Amino acid sequence: MYKQPKNSRKGENGKLLIIAGSKKFHGAAMLAILAARRFVDLVFFYPAEKDPYLINAVKTIPEVIVLQKLEKIEEMDCILFGNGIGNAKVDLKKLKGKLVVDADGLKQIKGKIPKGAILTPHEGEFKMLFGASGSEKNVRAMAKKYNCIILKKGPVDIISDGKKVYKNKTGNPGMTKGGTGDVLAGVVAALFCKNNGYEAAVEGAKLTGKAGDRLMKKFGYEYCAGDVADMLAKL
Repeated sequence: MYKQPKNSRKGENGKLLIIAGSKKFHGAAMLAILAARRFVDLVFFYPAEKDPYLINAVKTIPEVIVLQKLEKIEEMDCILFGNGIGNAKVDLKKLKGKLVVDADGLKQIKGKIPKGAILTPHEGEFKMLFGASGSEKNVRAMAKKYNCIILKKGPVDIISDGKKVYKNKTGNPGMTKGGTGDVLAGVVAALFCKNNGYEAAVEGAKLTGKAGDRLMKKFGYEYCAGDVADMLAKL
């Protein structure tokens, strides 16, 4: 995994663009940002739907840079797309370079999966994308067929680049609460900025699960996605 050089300067250790959120779903974008800010120098945000309440909510996070238009794409090390976007449409042709696609964004790439992207579906989303169950065999086969990395979320996460397969067993049932997937996507996208996709997916899943396990020891199952994002800094 990438280690920040001692003589590095601001921006050299990751620039992440998050395209997320809508009128209905403000929290998804915020949770992804709160998780990602731990692992990159700069986090940029572009609202999938230009809702003033969403933008004002995101602006309460001091580390984020809110973009008024979809720009600086070529300057980004990675783009996270899809968290809480609902039915908002984004021109996928503009999304160049490293890409992580989560949640509602997965619906928009069905039939046109970007090569090299990391996809983070749960079981239902995997079936929607590929018409098959998210078994280890199928995750590996679909990752190979579409030349992508798949992080299939579940009680045991199955991660594959089409060759290697990793089963992540960190995490617990307390992580079924809404928003933990947004935290995971934020971590994975941040790590993808300076690492290869398979490593980013594996380490992101392990880190997020470990945060949940630490919280379970302290609170039982009575914790939320925001707690998981905060715990990432304490691992």
